[in-house]
Amino acid sequence: MKKLILLLGIILLGIITADAQNISVYSFILPDQGVTINSTAPDIILSDVNGNRIDINKSDYKYLLVNFWASWSKASRKTNPYFIKSFNQFQNKGFKIVSISLDSDTNLWHQAIKEDGTSAFFQLIDHDGMKSVYLKDFEVDFIPANFLIDNTGKIIAKNLRKDELYNLLATLLPN
Repeated sequence: MKKLILLLGIILLGIITADAQNISVYSFILPDQGVTINSTAPDIILSDVNGNRIDINKSDYKYLLVNFWASWSKASRKTNPYFIKSFNQFQNKGFKIVSISLDSDTNLWHQAIKEDGTSAFFQLIDHDGMKSVYLKDFEVDFIPANFLIDNTGKIIAKNLRKDELYNLLATLLPN
């Protein structure tokens, strides 16, 4: 019984530590969710902030980050400063971000984009929320989740946290 209590305490401490370090608890528990690296990214066609249907496969990019998030997800929104930093540094070298919101309330989605300063990203919404076909296609169970895709449509990295995206892009898109 003492061993069980000790084990539960260690797990709880790990979750608290992960949350304090801005790591999604779900990512901490399930770090390998999502389609496998080197597989082809599924097609995505969704509406943008103006209601226009956008096919991300028709976008011109060297590297594209597909980010699944929602305005109500604290962990999702904590990743935005890191994405903004990467976007600002590498957008002129062919890096783009597609943010796919799983919000059901369009007003909260618009408000979060404004508050977080992410309007320069392609902002798409899937009103199906956590029942989204794209979550199934990308094999995502929890958000935030992200996938870095190269210009051939191949997934080259996933679930990048903090400065991992910036560091990887610095290697892929040197001066």
